[in-house]
Amino acid sequence: MPLTAASEAVPPSLTASPETVQPPRTASFALIIGVNRSHEPDQPELRFADDDAARYLDLFRMLGARTYLLARLDDNTRRLHPQAAAEALDPKRAELATSVTKLGEDIALARSRGVETVAYVVYAGHGNVRNGEGYVSLEDGPLTGQMLSSDVVARLGADRVHLIVDACYSYFLAYSRGPGGQRRPLPAGFTRAVGLALADNVGLLLSTSSARESHEWEAFEAGVFNHEVRSGLFGAADADGDGQVSYREIAAFVERANAAIPNERYRPQVHARPPKGSELLVDLRQGLERRLEVDGAQGAHYLLEDANGVRLAEFHNAQGQPLRLLRPPPRGPVFLRRVSDEAEFPLPTAPDVVRLEALSAEAPRVASRGAAHAAFQHIFTLPFGSDTVARFEFRPPPPMTLTEASAAGGRSSIRKQLGWGALALGVASAGAGMWATLEARDLRNSVAPSLSQQEAAARNRRIRAYNTTSGVLYGLGGAAVLGSALLFLWPDTDTVPLATLSADGAALGLSGAF
Repeated sequence: MPLTAASEAVPPSLTASPETVQPPRTASFALIIGVNRSHEPDQPELRFADDDAARYLDLFRMLGARTYLLARLDDNTRRLHPQAAAEALDPKRAELATSVTKLGEDIALARSRGVETVAYVVYAGHGNVRNGEGYVSLEDGPLTGQMLSSDVVARLGADRVHLIVDACYSYFLAYSRGPGGQRRPLPAGFTRAVGLALADNVGLLLSTSSARESHEWEAFEAGVFNHEVRSGLFGAADADGDGQVSYREIAAFVERANAAIPNERYRPQVHARPPKGSELLVDLRQGLERRLEVDGAQGAHYLLEDANGVRLAEFHNAQGQPLRLLRPPPRGPVFLRRVSDEAEFPLPTAPDVVRLEALSAEAPRVASRGAAHAAFQHIFTLPFGSDTVARFEFRPPPPMTLTEASAAGGRSSIRKQLGWGALALGVASAGAGMWATLEARDLRNSVAPSLSQQEAAARNRRIRAYNTTSGVLYGLGGAAVLGSALLFLWPDTDTVPLATLSADGAALGLSGAF
């Protein structure tokens, strides 16, 4: 059932600094998984799932979370993220089990000391659906929603768990699909829920709310949804200025970021489901001790980048909407770039609190990167503010369209029809073979000693013909029955290819199926 927005938005303000409000006694933990290469050999490799994982590691470390990383980093990502390169384990089942065990021990220790615990499980990579159940890929096997529930979430044992997934069909990790790919309307069983959706302490933030593809974009060198979520968690989604980001705020932020994209195919359909009793997704107050303040006098589209061109966050604040953003540790230069005039503001390493209005603009470090993709260039072109959050409602996913239903269930239906046809052919062939066998036996039994040599030879030829016919029919029937069994038992796997796009809009080919 949709949750209505608050009747009044809390006026944003920069007057209440994070130091004046003590965060609750809570310990944060994170398990981050990035998979470029699926366990399914027919899936093309992704390019930026490892980059997403490394950037989430940096983000959660800024927030003080004990973090474990599973990702196979390529050479470029290792150069840009040396800490991630030093810590990352292979995204495989054994390494996942080991990391879950270690993280569960950390959480148990915190709980034994009376500390409330919150865990984040983040996945970037391939997703698919089989027999109505969604799954994501490790390098050596699938990870279904039920497996996430029993083997990860339950074993962590945290007081609250937030699951963030950027993958095609991510919705089906939490909710199964009805027969033929159709969804049943709320509230009489809006898709049969599986373990994750039934756990009151688990919140879901998923990149798709239907059978949609997720996208990477070379301009971000990241998944589009992940880039937007991280931008919001940097503080850009904190519309009421309380130093916390709620599910309503992050969902409204992502939806607003994509609202100007004309083609619905490229517009992420975020699915947000808060844990029962709390909409809080992340508490930024400890991290905001080191921050960038945007006073909101001017609404504009900004990019926060490091010296290597890694896009850390992006936002478009509405006029009159102040923001407080996390700042990375002082390890190197960080720049805030205003998109409208390409003005670039270097952020000093000290003091901890920097105000945008006190900075001086410089010429940009690099020339224009060219025209952005015709769809993704519209991201963050609309301003975001507290009124956006006030108007936002949690909505159930739309009914599956005929096209989606066809893609989701069409191939399975065709296979079943072919399977029944092959089975019928097998039964008919076996029956005809049996008839030929019986005819040959009757002829053999009817041979009498009084028959002439010529007539006996003719009967023998007929017997051999019946035997040859029965052998061919038995072989055909066996092959048809075996084929029908394979068609019936073949898994219902629906794959949506993901096109990776360059910064100038050129298609780089199929980059994977999330």
